[in-house]
Amino acid sequence: MVVSLLLILGGASAILSSIQAQEREEYTISENKLSFSQPEMKRFVYKQEEQEIDNSEKDTAIIPARISIPAISVDAPIISTGLNEQKQMVVPDNGYEVAWFEPGRSPGAQGNAVLAGHVDDYTGPAVFFDLKELQPGDEIEITGLSGEILVFEVEKIESYPADDAPIREIFGPSNDKRLNVLTCTGLYNHETQDHEERLAVYTVLKEE
Repeated sequence: MVVSLLLILGGASAILSSIQAQEREEYTISENKLSFSQPEMKRFVYKQEEQEIDNSEKDTAIIPARISIPAISVDAPIISTGLNEQKQMVVPDNGYEVAWFEPGRSPGAQGNAVLAGHVDDYTGPAVFFDLKELQPGDEIEITGLSGEILVFEVEKIESYPADDAPIREIFGPSNDKRLNVLTCTGLYNHETQDHEERLAVYTVLKEE
């Protein structure tokens, strides 16, 4: 089952984000993509080297390798992904890995870094099945390729219709060092092979 994270780019950069998936039934996997059909998303696809960064950002930005969410017992590998030909975010083809939107920001850098994962797959619950259970104040740990660990604190959890997510808030610029974690949830539509809603967990870096 794919998390169809329609939260990234619509006509240009599809995304992902899903919400409230309560009623589980037999799901079928659709495509491994995150499609948020909103054309303005293309503006938020940018490489870090194209941004001006200060010394503090250089000290904290990492290439993510693993995610840990103690509150819901998540511990999973992170892979780098980008966009497919339809300008949609590519997500893992399995239920245990988490995708990092590499054309955007790195965790620890100023702006919105984005991770996405499935809520379920062929076999049942996937890596982000319990993401909706997170509460403000819960922590998400990101481990970098070199072993660095960054801790992000959950600020809010929001759900949106699949075709009406706030692309700018999720992928756009920010003065803070943020990490947004996305998945699908809500009722599963067998005709579209997609969940009807998207869930976004907004977090901010905890700095000493």
